[in-house]
Amino acid sequence: MARVGQQRAALRALQTVLPGGLRVGQVGGLVSHPGVGKSQLLVYAALDRLLAGQSVLHIALRERVSVVRDAYDSILAGLIAGDSAPERVAAILGVERHRVIHSTRGNPVDVNRLRTLLDTLTDVMDQKPDLIVVDGQEPQPDELAAFRALAASHGLALWFAWTPDGLRKPDGDVVLEMSFADGNLWLTPLVGASHQRVRIPAGSLASPEPLGTPPATDETGSTECRVYSGGAHGTEAAFGQAAERHSIREVNFTFDGHIQARTRGAHPLTERELAEGDVSLAYVSRRLRRSYSESAMIRRVLQSLWHQVKNAQMVFVVGTIQEDGTVTGGTGWSVELARMWNKRLWVFDQEKDGWYRWADDEWSSGLPTIDCPTVCGTGTRYLTDRGRAAIDALFARSFPS
Repeated sequence: MARVGQQRAALRALQTVLPGGLRVGQVGGLVSHPGVGKSQLLVYAALDRLLAGQSVLHIALRERVSVVRDAYDSILAGLIAGDSAPERVAAILGVERHRVIHSTRGNPVDVNRLRTLLDTLTDVMDQKPDLIVVDGQEPQPDELAAFRALAASHGLALWFAWTPDGLRKPDGDVVLEMSFADGNLWLTPLVGASHQRVRIPAGSLASPEPLGTPPATDETGSTECRVYSGGAHGTEAAFGQAAERHSIREVNFTFDGHIQARTRGAHPLTERELAEGDVSLAYVSRRLRRSYSESAMIRRVLQSLWHQVKNAQMVFVVGTIQEDGTVTGGTGWSVELARMWNKRLWVFDQEKDGWYRWADDEWSSGLPTIDCPTVCGTGTRYLTDRGRAAIDALFARSFPS
């Protein structure tokens, strides 16, 4: 229980220095030297809001989404350890439903990009964040007013966390510094907060997973590559069959009531995991210019596609590209997710008998090769001989041995 006590003490330290957290329209900064634990303290600030029923958008410039999620899981487990089982389940589901994690893969977030992301969240997930945390970026002096105006207009607050360069005073309405002194970890207000310095239990800020951990390998496979799919009849089964022939690990997401043609690497999605991929069917219909029913099965299929695309660096889809640039069928949602998340996206058009890559806001023909550890393979159930041959050739080019 010592660990649990440390985690609750860390949250109390943050609440003591800044009672009530950031106010609407405020921009806060959390600064420390590398390895002190500012990323974890950002998670505490986010969980403080989430456990109060508010919504949070977490933007990570360096870490993978899975690493950030592990940090939330580790800290949340300690914070709710003393609650009853129903209370713990409710807290976990509440956090998943009201939190969105977005990785920029090293790209800074400017005001325009953040505004676009907020608009997408509203449309896709019917979610309006009360707090945004941006880990790994310092708001520049000429940007601060714009970020503050954005926060005020959207009724939210913004936390940034970064490593100080020592050349100038950190900017923000509230700035907190984390540092080691006298053998202790301290949280010290520099701007706009209580002048009380508070000790933080250092053990509560340990990273749950080293950054840059390589993908796990399949104990029966010969490569580190993983193919994320759903194992359904047609395209998904063909991707799985090709993966197995080349000794590549499969992860096939499924759920209650879902019929899989392939069970190798089956990953049943829990209610909590399904909640992560919840989307607005009204948005999907509008985005893809077609109608979808509000049935539980359709929603779960879309939630499953969310997981497939989210976990992959490259996305391969078999279908038909329409004149408006969308792709036919429910798998068109995979294409839209890949475009929104800036994934490397390829579609094999069965009618045109060719591969097309989405780049610079247009489709261009080409010949893809798998050159990264994680890929998504999905598409139509009505796979033709052309589509199957294209999938087999893709794997043959990528894994000639």
